[in-house]
Amino acid sequence: MLRKLLFIPPLIIGAGVLAYVVKNRPAPERMPPAEEARAVRVIEVRPVTLIPRVRGFGTVRPDRVWNAIAQVSGKVIFVHPRLKKGEIIEAGEEIITIAPDDYKLAVARAESSIRTAQAKLAELEVTRENTRGLLELEKNALGIARKDYERKKVLKEKGTIPATVLEQALRALISQRKLVANLENALRLIPAQKKELNEQLASYRTQLATAKLNLARTHIRMPFRGRISQVAAEVMQFAPAGRQLAAADSIKAAEVEAQYPLSRLRALAALASGHAAVTSPAPGRFRELIRELGLSVEIRLNDSPGGVVWKGRFARMSDTADPKTRTMGVIGVVDDPYAGVAPGSRPPLTKGMFVRMDVLARPVKGALAIPRAAVHGGKVFIATDGNRLAVRPVTVAAGMGDLVVIRSGLKAGEKIVLSDLAPALEGQLLKTSLDERMMRTVAAEAAGSAAE
Repeated sequence: MLRKLLFIPPLIIGAGVLAYVVKNRPAPERMPPAEEARAVRVIEVRPVTLIPRVRGFGTVRPDRVWNAIAQVSGKVIFVHPRLKKGEIIEAGEEIITIAPDDYKLAVARAESSIRTAQAKLAELEVTRENTRGLLELEKNALGIARKDYERKKVLKEKGTIPATVLEQALRALISQRKLVANLENALRLIPAQKKELNEQLASYRTQLATAKLNLARTHIRMPFRGRISQVAAEVMQFAPAGRQLAAADSIKAAEVEAQYPLSRLRALAALASGHAAVTSPAPGRFRELIRELGLSVEIRLNDSPGGVVWKGRFARMSDTADPKTRTMGVIGVVDDPYAGVAPGSRPPLTKGMFVRMDVLARPVKGALAIPRAAVHGGKVFIATDGNRLAVRPVTVAAGMGDLVVIRSGLKAGEKIVLSDLAPALEGQLLKTSLDERMMRTVAAEAAGSAAE
């Protein structure tokens, strides 16, 4: 029994020690409440070189389309061996020939008529000279007849000759006067006859010119270097005047017409002009405005970075605006769209391609561009030097894709919060993380090397 009770003293000693330790231990230290920092992504506002641009889509078409329409009728006797759809034929090459025999005969007939009229004119000139000579002779004879009549009249009054002799002299005088009058009338008619022959000669020359023109029209030639798009001519086939025999598209230049919202076009012009409002120019000053803003176009075959790109000219605006979509058509032109063709990597810019066309303005240096998502109802969140949140109102000059250009309210070097803060409390503590990748994306997109 005594051995069983031996554990009690150690138990009592342990309890005493525990009570002493609990009674004499120090009170827990109280820590002041700590402010929790919100982790956010930020970017530093840096001036960038901005190339204002607006994106649109359209279909490629040639700047010139030629329809080979027969201007004369006849049998087709020649077709160019490469007159096939898709072939490229040089300017000046004859592609179709219509039988010229009938038109050669028409030329010969007109030339013969001209020679006949010229011969008649020469004959009329000889007739005029001959008539003038005869008139002089007959006038002399008229003078003699007049003197003879006057002499016999005196003799009749003296009773030397009978009345019948005087009457014969009078008839001779009258007959001579009539002959002189006829010759004078013939001379007066010659200028009218000559005028009639000259008119006939002019008509024959017109017929000759028409015949030669029709003869030339039997040879159909390419007006420019182009790609054949349609063929409807065969050898030995009769081609009536007015029928289309072929069609070709110019490959000197290609056009693209794309539609753009009017608001974006105005924003583009505002950025290019230094944020100043741009009014509609006078019709005669539109090209001058294009030069002032430095407008150009960039055409892409696809939207992937590094895709096939053609640089082009801002040619003109379309004739009307769409009131439903509030868009305006812009026509861009790419010169020599077949240049630099590389099989498998760079095709030619051909008719019917659906492409993206960006309208670009002159680069703007020192622009403050930030992501569009960083603007919240006209305000941005700024991380101050003490990592505190500041809510700052800003004025947006224009938007461009995922970017906006700030006109006022920001300075270079300030840090913009990209993370979504809900709620956003002025002065709250932030734990910032610089998003350098986003900064590179903003700079690249501003320069146009990233997709909008």
